Amino acid sequence: MHQENPSWLYPVTMGATTIWERWDSMLPDGSINPGEMTSFNHYALGAVADWMHRTIGGIAPAEAGYRRIRIAPRPSAGLTHAEARHLTPYGIAELNWKIESDQFHLDVIIPPNTTAEVILPGSDTPIEIGSGKWRWSARYQDPDARGAFTVDDLVGDIIYDVNARDILKDTLLQVGAPGFIIGMLLNERNSQLCTELLMLPNHEETVKLLNEAFANL
Repeated sequence: MHQENPSWLYPVTMGATTIWERWDSMLPDGSINPGEMTSFNHYALGAVADWMHRTIGGIAPAEAGYRRIRIAPRPSAGLTHAEARHLTPYGIAELNWKIESDQFHLDVIIPPNTTAEVILPGSDTPIEIGSGKWRWSARYQDPDARGAFTVDDLVGDIIYDVNARDILKDTLLQVGAPGFIIGMLLNERNSQLCTELLMLPNHEETVKLLNEAFANL
């Protein structure tokens, strides 16, 4: 027997409480779309929120149902503090972290009858804990921070930095590099600077001068 449009194929269209496939639930003028399937819980937005919750906030299940919790916040991109809360079947798991004077401070609340593994930024070693309130402080180094440039870096990375680019140009002029070679070198953005400097007859001197200048930047 053939059944047209069986209802079990279309659970979402029968009054779903989670995710509709509509991007324009709120119109540009701020009004709500009068059509069907209107919601503010599209998965595309939920995926971003989930990433923020698990990565920036740092709360995720280590086992199904949050009987075991993973706490692993990952500060980056200049973020200095964050808070996250999640209602698990055992109660609220909560954390907040902040960075002050190169110190990372983490406060955690683990609900009853659960355990957790805590991984601090810059460490791969989990800390095993039980329920309750916990706090850690540790030295923090921004993973996005870089050291001094060297001639081993890509040309594109160097010229993207205004000060490093000026050092490169000034040094090339100082060693008498012809203008056409300077132009060629600056266009090879995906090559290591040391490789491109081999075009110069005095490349060893140039390498020495550039590394010294970069180190003082």
